[in-house]
Amino acid sequence: MIPFVKICGICSRADLEQICALSPDAIGFVFFATSKRYVRPEQVAHWLNFIPETIKKVGVFVEPTADEVEAIARTCQLDIIQIHTTSNGWKIDRPLFQGLEIWLASKLEDGITPTLLEAVQPEPSVLLTDSFDSETIGGTGKLCDWDSAKKTKDLGKPILLAGGLNHTNIAKAISVVQPWGVDVSSGVEKEPGVKDLRKVKKFLTALRAN
Repeated sequence: MIPFVKICGICSRADLEQICALSPDAIGFVFFATSKRYVRPEQVAHWLNFIPETIKKVGVFVEPTADEVEAIARTCQLDIIQIHTTSNGWKIDRPLFQGLEIWLASKLEDGITPTLLEAVQPEPSVLLTDSFDSETIGGTGKLCDWDSAKKTKDLGKPILLAGGLNHTNIAKAISVVQPWGVDVSSGVEKEPGVKDLRKVKKFLTALRAN
């Protein structure tokens, strides 16, 4: 079975239209102001007509407030909230989120733990496993520890594998980890925030060949 695939860090309408034409399962927009791939919610709102209903819209957040998520989810008509945590003390809970899917990732060196799972309500449906970097969050181009990624399955949730994926290693990554889905950003870029359509096509071709 071909894994679910998300192309993340889309920052322009041109990239959006070209990538949507290739029919990934989801596209990701980063709503974290210090990220090199940050995009304003108002921009995404103007692009909504160019996104087919078959492609899920994912908003990427870093320890957001409930009010922030609610406002951006409405503005951008998000289907999925992807939350990255950087501490054990953070929590989020909101009735509105019952209508949205929540994915959880962790910047903590020990990865996602049962304690972190309990911090998010409603409960996350998918866990994102990425490479750990003390300086930044996501999009590092560094390969994830695949053994750790496999262990995350013990928490009983589907995993979305991220971290250093590209067209040259995606087949091996799928074979070793057997994730529910994969997430790529830097591996299909010319530079942070600018996608390389040739790399996107190669990635999807390699992925779908499995």
